[in-house]
Amino acid sequence: MMDQVSQMALETIRDLLVNVGFLSGVTGEVEEVQMELNTIHSFLKDADTRPDRYDSNTVRTWVAELRKLAMEAEDVLETYAIEVTSKREEENLKAKLRRFAGILSEGLSIHRVGEEIRVIRSRMAKLTAKLESIMAKGEGSSNSVDDQYLRLRQTYGHQVEEHFVGMEKDIECLMLLVLDVNRSNRVISIYGMGGLGKTTLAQKIYQNKEVQRSFEARVWVCVSQQFNVKSVLQQILKQLVQNERKEQITNMEQNELVIELDNVLRRKKCLIVIDDIWETDHWEILKPAFPIVDVNHCKILLTTRNERIASEEYRYKLDYLTEDQGWKLLQNIALPKDHSQGLKTDELRQRETIGREMVHKCGHLPLSISVIGGSLRHKQALSEWEKVNKNIDLYLKLGDGVGVNKRVTQVLDLSYNVLPYYLKPCFLYLGCFPEDQEINAEKLYLLWMAEGMISSEEKRSRETLRDVAERYLSELAFRCMVQVKAPKYSSAYNKFESCRLHDLMRDLCLSKGEEEGFLKVINFGQDTHYVPSIGTIPRLAIHLDHGVVDIDDSDERGKLKNLRSFLVLSEKTQAIELPFHYHSEYRVTRYELSLIYFKYLRTLVFEECRFKDRKLPSGVDKLIHLRYLSLYNCAVKELPSSVCNLPYLHTLNLVVWDSTLKLPNMICKMKRLRHLVLGGWYKSMDGKKLRLDGLNELETLEGFRCEDICAADIPKLTNLRKLDAFVKDNESISIIVNHISNNESLLRETILGISISDDSSLVEISPSLLRKLLMSHSLVKLEVRGRIGCNLPCYEPGLCTNLLDLSLARSEIKEDVMETLGKFPMLNSLNLDTASFIGTEMICRANAFPQLKSLSLQELSNLRKWRVDEGAMPNLSSLKITACRTLEMVPDGLRHITTLQQLDIYFMPKEFIDRLRMVNDEKGQDYDKICHIPSISFHGER
Repeated sequence: MMDQVSQMALETIRDLLVNVGFLSGVTGEVEEVQMELNTIHSFLKDADTRPDRYDSNTVRTWVAELRKLAMEAEDVLETYAIEVTSKREEENLKAKLRRFAGILSEGLSIHRVGEEIRVIRSRMAKLTAKLESIMAKGEGSSNSVDDQYLRLRQTYGHQVEEHFVGMEKDIECLMLLVLDVNRSNRVISIYGMGGLGKTTLAQKIYQNKEVQRSFEARVWVCVSQQFNVKSVLQQILKQLVQNERKEQITNMEQNELVIELDNVLRRKKCLIVIDDIWETDHWEILKPAFPIVDVNHCKILLTTRNERIASEEYRYKLDYLTEDQGWKLLQNIALPKDHSQGLKTDELRQRETIGREMVHKCGHLPLSISVIGGSLRHKQALSEWEKVNKNIDLYLKLGDGVGVNKRVTQVLDLSYNVLPYYLKPCFLYLGCFPEDQEINAEKLYLLWMAEGMISSEEKRSRETLRDVAERYLSELAFRCMVQVKAPKYSSAYNKFESCRLHDLMRDLCLSKGEEEGFLKVINFGQDTHYVPSIGTIPRLAIHLDHGVVDIDDSDERGKLKNLRSFLVLSEKTQAIELPFHYHSEYRVTRYELSLIYFKYLRTLVFEECRFKDRKLPSGVDKLIHLRYLSLYNCAVKELPSSVCNLPYLHTLNLVVWDSTLKLPNMICKMKRLRHLVLGGWYKSMDGKKLRLDGLNELETLEGFRCEDICAADIPKLTNLRKLDAFVKDNESISIIVNHISNNESLLRETILGISISDDSSLVEISPSLLRKLLMSHSLVKLEVRGRIGCNLPCYEPGLCTNLLDLSLARSEIKEDVMETLGKFPMLNSLNLDTASFIGTEMICRANAFPQLKSLSLQELSNLRKWRVDEGAMPNLSSLKITACRTLEMVPDGLRHITTLQQLDIYFMPKEFIDRLRMVNDEKGQDYDKICHIPSISFHGER
């Protein structure tokens, strides 16, 4: 991650140079700094690929100095741009007689900044020259540890794992694939996080007697990070040819080796295991050596940590051990039979309790459990087990282990070290978040962007920085560095809902973050806390349970200016569900802090915090470099108008807790704002509707309400990509629908709520407007409450092509809604609420609702019959029926929906429920329709 700071500084300078007026008078000097940073960036990117980079203390020292200089350059230029801009704005308000003083002041600023830039550039040039000299000579290089570990990582097919637990089903499945003569699974890939046992599993397959009988020859080759295609091909061939030909193989060129291997594989039925392949490029280079036309049913078994490599033909993801499997593995290593025979039952039970706790702390990772088991082998006293459990992190780093992988950190370090330079800061940033937290993907993208980790140069055609960030997260997931969660209802725009780190990966994040001067995380429990020395670390994350935090210590004030990111996060999500009274029994956070010393802060995040007097900490308006401000679920009553003057702010999250947030009607002045997220309760301070005209860079608007924001400003947001809006008047719905219809090429995601009632100005929505809305490709979620004045439009191609979630209530539709809704191709969730349908019969025809996963029918008081044909709703997993009191029975077609996992029945008549139950071994009339559903619940029987 050596060059991440130069990358971030370059991103800032590119941004400033685009707006030439910001740097008027010093453009030449800035361009020279940009050239110097480009040189540093290229040099460090190259250095980052060298195997000696990890342990070179000399290089680390110089890189730290370069980091400091890059940040200084960024700070000086931004501060100058802000000074010049503010003076020019002020000048427009002054009398012409004072104009000369303003010009003179700007001239002095130019001179001062020019001098500062020249000094920084000179220091950069000297440091770069020194670093080039160091790297050329190999000074400070200390790669013996890595070389030694890479030798230890060399694997062989004949090795036998003494302690093997929990992969019996994996072996059975893979054996079927390896022995199957079907051409479709010629290449089989085992992938997963480091330490899961991929190599061990492959060795079990390789050594299997039936496999040995089925193949004429077997080959095992370990690739590792130090990939050499010629060497790999030679290793494979030397295991396939006679001894007298091995010398010829040694002297062959790469193209000759490829041809020779192709010829051999066409003559022999072979199993080739390629263990520990790291990069897609490596596999792409090797592939031509393996015959496309496979006449001998050869099989290739790959092991990798990178899912992208595992995209060939058949992928097999290796999972973590269960708790029982983990305890069995730990027991086999730590308590072999000769050790456990002398222990009493109570003593064994106590060890099992501690052991299962350690399995959990190891994240159910076989490697970690093996390391802890090795540490416990010679520790028979219960107190020694308790000591290991208490200090498990230390034992995982330094434990005795078993086999060749004695230290978990070494195994996981390899995954980090091989990351491309641009992914390393993104990965380390994940350490900011509390342990086991599901990290919202959209929030993460915006934080990465605020930090300058997402380069504008990476944008492809029609992409935003947010799209680049999503690609980065996808790549981390493919490399098994993070665990991602798909959205409940997938869409083309959102690949991920959230991500999380395995406990050991988070430990890696934190250790690397501190080691590389990237991040410091402080965990607090209760009472008043004082932050320990933070040094010159640029990012500080504080995880709170509750209490008061005080960072306003005189010894630290001077160092706070080094902070670029400051995050205060609650570890207890239930904190927001409790009353905000400051008592010790409540898990609330009272936050007292002045931000006046946080001079160069770029990112400021408060989550679930209670501020003194519900006011933001003083000094927020002085954070002129701020890009990202979040007050998510905080107790705050108003946003100071001075915040709207922050010149670089591009993300503002104002989803606050508990009360109506008062906003200054000046948000429209925030010209660089790109993402505005509003909560359910807000009002402008002047009592008028909030104005948004002028926000030409705005990409995301969430929480729009027509009664509080001027709808006429929406079409003026010319860069809008995502809109989440609630409307209930004719003018607003017309403006919104016309806007999303006219901006299909730009707008990607629309979430719309419409309220139609007699007491609003929108009594019903016209058929033409409804059709135009449903034809919008960006519409992903729609909720309509009230009469729509017509039946649903007849289905036609293009209607609701991307609609995922639909809720209707009080719509009073008479015709069978299932006829039209069943043809919506992407519909995942359907909620038909009170009086949305007032007919008596619904029919779900065969092939209807191809993607539907969740269906809720609630208070459809006229519904008597419901028919589901075989083949309808083939992916349905959840069904809820609530207070449809005239419905005679569940449809017979439910028995054909094998994907159905959950059936919930609420407030239905006793006769309806009795048909579904089994009482005293006597089946109800409809029991057979639902008996295949794993979870069935009845509530509020009437």
